[in-house]
Amino acid sequence: MSGSVTNFYEHAKSFARSAPERPALVACDDLGKTLFEISYGELPGRLEAAAKYLHSLGIQKGDRVAVAFRNSVDLLILNWAAWGSGIVTVPLDVKRDTEEQCTYKIELNNAKALIVQKGAFGNVPALKVPIVEYTSLPADIGGAVEWENDPSHLALILFTSGTTAHPKGAKLTLHNLLVNADSIGEWLHITERDRFLVQLPLHHINSTTFTLATLLRGGTIVVPPMYSNSRFWAQVAETHATITSIVQSILADQLDRTDAFEKVKNTIMLNRIQIGSAPVVAHTVQEFIREFGINVYQGYGQTETALRVTGVPMGLPDELYRELIKDNSIGAPMKWADLHIADKDGNILGEGEEGELIVKGAAIMEGYVAGEEAFRDGYFLTGDIGLYKTINGTRFFYLKGRSREIIIKGGINISPVAVENGLKKLSPDISQVYCIGREDDRYGEEVAVAVCWREGVDQESALRRLKFMLLSGTDALSAYETPKFFASIGAHELPLTSTGKVQRTVLRKNLSPEQFSSIYDILKTQKYQLSVLPPHSPLIKTSHALYEKCWDPIKTDFKQYEKDVSKHLILMALDSEGKIAGQIAFVRTGLSAEELLQTTYADLLTPKVLNQKGDSIICISICSAEYKAKPIPEVKNIPEPKDVQTYLDEGKDAVMRFHQKPKGGLPAGASLVGLIPNGRPEDMSACGYNMLLAYPSPTSGVRITDDAPVSNQLIEAALLVAHEAGLSHVYAYSRPGGLAAYWAER
Repeated sequence: MSGSVTNFYEHAKSFARSAPERPALVACDDLGKTLFEISYGELPGRLEAAAKYLHSLGIQKGDRVAVAFRNSVDLLILNWAAWGSGIVTVPLDVKRDTEEQCTYKIELNNAKALIVQKGAFGNVPALKVPIVEYTSLPADIGGAVEWENDPSHLALILFTSGTTAHPKGAKLTLHNLLVNADSIGEWLHITERDRFLVQLPLHHINSTTFTLATLLRGGTIVVPPMYSNSRFWAQVAETHATITSIVQSILADQLDRTDAFEKVKNTIMLNRIQIGSAPVVAHTVQEFIREFGINVYQGYGQTETALRVTGVPMGLPDELYRELIKDNSIGAPMKWADLHIADKDGNILGEGEEGELIVKGAAIMEGYVAGEEAFRDGYFLTGDIGLYKTINGTRFFYLKGRSREIIIKGGINISPVAVENGLKKLSPDISQVYCIGREDDRYGEEVAVAVCWREGVDQESALRRLKFMLLSGTDALSAYETPKFFASIGAHELPLTSTGKVQRTVLRKNLSPEQFSSIYDILKTQKYQLSVLPPHSPLIKTSHALYEKCWDPIKTDFKQYEKDVSKHLILMALDSEGKIAGQIAFVRTGLSAEELLQTTYADLLTPKVLNQKGDSIICISICSAEYKAKPIPEVKNIPEPKDVQTYLDEGKDAVMRFHQKPKGGLPAGASLVGLIPNGRPEDMSACGYNMLLAYPSPTSGVRITDDAPVSNQLIEAALLVAHEAGLSHVYAYSRPGGLAAYWAER
């Protein structure tokens, strides 16, 4: 369709003739109530009036004019009239542009004037160009308008997102805009029956091109004052919108607004949503589709490409559509886009190979206003890293992140988007999460995340649960991708562009080291910091020494101990000086109590027992720095199980008594499940016996007793973590430590 649009005004007149009563533009309030409409029959007259208004200000063909408007129907009319008559518009961001940024944009473009919608700026910046306050279009002031018949002229200067330094101004021709708008209309099957609801700022390429796409197809454009988190569904219902375009933050918002949806769902006509312009989290898209039953179509592009380069097609077989959503595909190229993956030297890469997305075609900008480099061999360099896969003969593309946002850990590239998607799959408590790099002495860069939790979530508990799941091992993320630092922040602390895109590079600068906690720091009591022993930690030697002290005279190889650190969790209680006051080791398993009774101590760190998805944890060792080993008498005859049971029933074993005492606010302590003869033959203090004990199923009442001995606090921590992770059982794979002394006396 873009090829047939050479005269913008005449295109509008064609709809005025064919469908004069159909609404072209609808202004509504924040609840979606209609304020006024402009029909297609009225639109040509409005465009003429707007063009004459611009000319009355001394703005002529080829001139650039800055415009500062909130979302409004009038801004669309002014833009279209300007472009149709050869005038270039330079939109300002009335919410975020500082006086310095306004001055920069206007002076860089040598704008002839600034047209400011009344009330759009709190304080109109002091500028060196004429400032015209706009209230409404004046009545027809006479004269003729010379409409352009060639859309190849410059039409729009849009500045790329940025909150630091100066952004770059992309020079877009009317042809660029028409080509992309036409592709979007074809991609999303936009027709004259559609009503497009504007949710993003009209000074941004997303709404600019989507409104143009709707106009080209003869649809209706509905313009509320702004996006409203609490009134989104009300707007959708009241305006009878059939399509809208959003970003990830809006989608995340609305997952918490199911009540608002339920109130109006029977009147909603919305049948497809386009998402893009910021990284998309696949898990939330899947959740949104399940919750609301509205298909979401991801698209990819940039300001410099006049919006969409790719999009997930409509009309796909359901199985393929859901596969693309799950894998977070950005879709297939638009018909205009010559899209490839290239290495840093410009060599075109093949299927499955990661590199930079490069693109050329009729929608690509002319260049930047200040002449910054953007092209190589005719291809626009997007700065985005991705790959493609061929499915049923079509190339589908996938993003891995921005090249400057990619985390390089020990020479390995880590995708922020992949980490974010993995975390969202793991934790339903997360509202938004953003992955950034953090300087690290060992790897050069380590993975860190900033998390915004869902409303009403206990943040400490949610973070502890997430850390435990990651430390236990998960299919969602590799160990290398797993974040090592976490910051819990409010959504208001996220540095956003005008379209709601979170700027990870700015976020990284904004967050101080003090705001992060290590993945290994689980909780803090009055006396101790309870932290998991990290691999490669200098504390491994101290931990090994404490283990040998408590299990004396059993000796273990240090190198094997160091190797085994990654197979289980060793929770340390660190005192105020950072010394280990005690430690508990535990593993996660799916084995039943009956199966554990057939398990030896040597099996505990083997695949036979370990299961990262198991519903139980087993405490396999607990040590206190205050523990003093006693001499072990020689035992000539190993007692029978019935003799050991008698010993335990008499309540003489200190280890058994320790576990039987109630802990963590629970009404009872551990109970004996059974004995394991010859469970650890080398443990002579227990005559080779182990015993399996079961603690009461952890409940919401579990707490840490601050004045309790360190060993008690460690067991309580295990119970707390198990409860928060939703596990069913906490076992202690222990030993009757005083058995040898008791039996020797017998």
